[in-house]
Amino acid sequence: MIVEIQPLHEAAMTAARDRQAQLVKPPGSLGRLEELAIWLAGVTGEAKPAVRARIVVAAADHGVAAEGVSAYPPEVTAQMLATFLSGGGAVSTLANETGADLICVDAGVNASTTHLDVVHTGLKPSANLAIEPALSTDDVRHAIKVGMKLAATAKTDGITILAGGEMGIGNTTPATALACWLTGKDPAELAGPGTGLDPEGIRHKAQIIARALDRDQSETPLAALASLGGGEIALLTGLALGAGRYGLGYVCDGVIATAAAAIAAGVAPDLKPRLVAGHLSPEPAHARLLAHLDLNPILDLQMRLGEASGAAAALAILKLAAAAHGGMHTFAQAGVSTG
Repeated sequence: MIVEIQPLHEAAMTAARDRQAQLVKPPGSLGRLEELAIWLAGVTGEAKPAVRARIVVAAADHGVAAEGVSAYPPEVTAQMLATFLSGGGAVSTLANETGADLICVDAGVNASTTHLDVVHTGLKPSANLAIEPALSTDDVRHAIKVGMKLAATAKTDGITILAGGEMGIGNTTPATALACWLTGKDPAELAGPGTGLDPEGIRHKAQIIARALDRDQSETPLAALASLGGGEIALLTGLALGAGRYGLGYVCDGVIATAAAAIAAGVAPDLKPRLVAGHLSPEPAHARLLAHLDLNPILDLQMRLGEASGAAAALAILKLAAAAHGGMHTFAQAGVSTG
C-alpha cells in the first residue's frame, strides 16, 4: 500500500516561530505550548492556526477475549458504544467540553448496532489471534479504506485535527501483540493490566500474546495487523493514514490507538510529523510505542481508559496553545520595551 502524505507547511511554521519571538513574553517561557502552536501551524498551513477537532471512536469485539484476557465480559463493548452515543461516556463528556465532534464506528461489534447512530463497516469480530489470524487481508483493506474515507470527510467538513479512540473488550491484547511485533520486545515486558487484571492475569495475557507471536510469520506492518490486530485497530490505522493524506493533524490516544498509528507510520513513514501523542498511559506497551514513534506525550495523568479520553484531554491543551499563540499581543502592540 502506498499512501501519499502531505508534509507539514514549512512557511506557516516559520511564520509561527517569528510570531512567537514577538509575543509579550520571554522566548520559550510558554514551553510546550509554543512548540504545539508551531506544530499546529505546520499541520494547518495557518500562521495563526485554529483547532477544529473531531474524535472517531471505533468499536470491535475480539475472539481472543475467550482466552480470559480481560476483567470484563465481551458484551460490554456494545453497551459502552451505546453509552458514548447517549452522551454518558467519558469521551462523550470530554469531547463536548473541548468542542470536538464525536463519531462512533462499528468495526466488528458482536451485537446489532443498527439502532445506533454509528458508521457501519460490515466487519465481523476478529478471530482468536492466539490460534489463527485475527483478520483477513480483505478485512484489513476494507477497514483502512473506511478509516481513510472518514478522514476525507473530516477535511471536507473543515476539521483540522483528528483523534482516534477505541472500545473493545480484550483489545489491549492485540495492541500489545502489535507493540511486541513492532519493537521486538518480549510480551512479559509489555503486557499490562488492561481493564484491571491482577498479576496472575497479566502473566496469562503475556502467555497468550507469546502464543500469537509464535504463530505469526508476518513480514510487513499490514500483514502483522491482519495476523495480530482487530477491526477497530485496522480502522484507526486507516484514519491516521487518512489524516496524513488529507493534511490533518492526528492525536494519538492510549496503547490501542497508538499501536494503530505505529502500524500506519510503518506503512507511510512520512506520517510521523503529523502525529502528536495526547498522553502517556500506564500500560507498559504504550511508552514503548511512543518511543518507537519518537513522540513526547502532551499529558501524563495516569489515564488508561481508552475511548480517546486522553486524546480529548490533550485537545484542551492544543486549544490553549492556539489561543495563546493567536490572541497574545506582540511587544509592539502592547507598547512593551524589549530592552
